[in-house]
Amino acid sequence: MVQSSNPYKSEHSKPEQPKEYDVVLGGQNPPPVSGAVLGGLVGIQRRLSSSLTEERIGAIAQLSQHGQTGLNLLIQALQDPSIQVQRAAYALLRQHQEPVVKNALRHYDTYPLFECLYPLTGHAGGITAVALSPDGQIAISGSRDATLRVWDLQAREEVMRVIEPSFVYAIAITPDSRMFVIKTRERVFKAWDMRTGQQIDADDLPTRSISSVTVSPNRHRTTQHLISGSQNTIKIWNLKTGREVCILRGHTSLVTAVAIAPKRQILLSGSEDRTLRVWGIS
Repeated sequence: MVQSSNPYKSEHSKPEQPKEYDVVLGGQNPPPVSGAVLGGLVGIQRRLSSSLTEERIGAIAQLSQHGQTGLNLLIQALQDPSIQVQRAAYALLRQHQEPVVKNALRHYDTYPLFECLYPLTGHAGGITAVALSPDGQIAISGSRDATLRVWDLQAREEVMRVIEPSFVYAIAITPDSRMFVIKTRERVFKAWDMRTGQQIDADDLPTRSISSVTVSPNRHRTTQHLISGSQNTIKIWNLKTGREVCILRGHTSLVTAVAIAPKRQILLSGSEDRTLRVWGIS
């Protein structure tokens, strides 16, 4: 019996091969960044296991569309070795109100996500002390240029200036954010009303020392982190484990003072480079 052959198949023809931007499901090689893996949640999970950071971030952007399974994968992504991936997952999880998400974020250490949001400039000398209002809206700085400056952090501008020739060791803001107190080299306390700009009697006002070391309470009111100025960097330590959490870089000279808002959403630092820097999650 003679077997018929396909008249349209050349002996030189070859199986069609994937083009440059095609994606093949299967194999060991990760798909190209410019491609997309099909297959719904299964495809997204495959991309989450990719060795490419960009691929994992792309997959995270689609997880919110997949219900509880997607949320669980987002929560798992908070443990990804890449800070960029963690940042992407955190940004999406903050938009959710589910109890499981709130619980996960409550136990997630956000400090590694911190970056310099913006600098505050204007002092003509090194910064010696800083303070943040409880709501994180107002910052105050003392400098070797013999001035105290009050900053509106939302507007990112100076809103008040006081001439103070004494070296300022520490600054404190009252809980209602209406007044602030300084401690000078001579161990004298002075206070001002931020609404009027007038100096007032400091004898009856609460004071506390803030220098280049401060501590951060967590949401359960227990001390969790130590924040310190170290050369031109800021180091954050977990007090429970005794381990360094992260290092914040950006100042070009000695970091002399740090402060945090009680809600732990922002960090303020002052330096001999004559600038203040506001740190947080963008």
